[in-house]
Amino acid sequence: MQTGNEKIKERTRLTYLILFWSLSAFCIVLEVLCVKQTTIAAVAIRQGFWVYLLTSATVLLFLLSAFLIFADYPVMVKLLLSGNIFTAIALTVLFFLQKTEFFAIIQNAESLRQFIQKSGIWTPLFYITFQFLQVIVLPVPGIVSTLAGIALFGAFKTAVYSFIGIWLGSVLAFYVGRKLGKKAVVWLIGDETLKKWQDKLKGKDNFVLTIMFLLPLFPDDILCFIAGLSKMSWKYFLIMISACRLLAVFATCYSINFIPVNSPWGIAVWGITLTVIIAAFVLIYKNLNTLDMRFKNWRAKYFHKKH
Repeated sequence: MQTGNEKIKERTRLTYLILFWSLSAFCIVLEVLCVKQTTIAAVAIRQGFWVYLLTSATVLLFLLSAFLIFADYPVMVKLLLSGNIFTAIALTVLFFLQKTEFFAIIQNAESLRQFIQKSGIWTPLFYITFQFLQVIVLPVPGIVSTLAGIALFGAFKTAVYSFIGIWLGSVLAFYVGRKLGKKAVVWLIGDETLKKWQDKLKGKDNFVLTIMFLLPLFPDDILCFIAGLSKMSWKYFLIMISACRLLAVFATCYSINFIPVNSPWGIAVWGITLTVIIAAFVLIYKNLNTLDMRFKNWRAKYFHKKH
């Protein structure tokens, strides 16, 4: 006869199994639809192969999930469930972007400029909203939206509009990371495990994340979510993100405006800049502990003054 705990376990297993089955079926339908309407030549000419490959992978993942459910691997089950939910959301977004021909619009700065310009007097607000969504959900390369903005407004206005949109998106991303990120990680790995890894950082998260925001080699949009998961305070984040975003946005707009990428000297300048950035990153990484100590002393001096 089953005990109360065993009955709860059985119901939990059945719930997980239904969730995985539903998500897998949903993903298979969207995979077929997305492949059928793709504009990628390599996929379009072999649609049958890609449909078979993607749907087979989804079925195999469902079978693996079922095995892990009954073999009692809760962390792996939750990880796969999170992956399934993310895949379902990504496929849904991809499907609607394909239906609206969004990818054709963002292929180059000129088509994006024409698309934004259709907003008329609302063009600045539309551009700010576009930059805001770029941080949160839109898979648009920053260089494309920046070039489109410069063609529409010039370097200064593009920098101002971009900063407003990107700053608002960054703050929302931090809020989401702070409110939902920790709960998601705790649900996945447990509160004790999370605390253990946070303790290993030993208070370096502010310094490390600040450096990552300053250097253009890192995906700073994703870092906003990660910063929300860290122990970084709201006050420090707002000051840091305002300074970093302001510097990055104005530097990008004016450098693109004055340093062309289609001339030998422009390519040389961009190559030297990239080399300097990489060298700075290596130097910072090798001296992380020393720099972190100096950073803490500076922060204590200017942010924690006794009144």
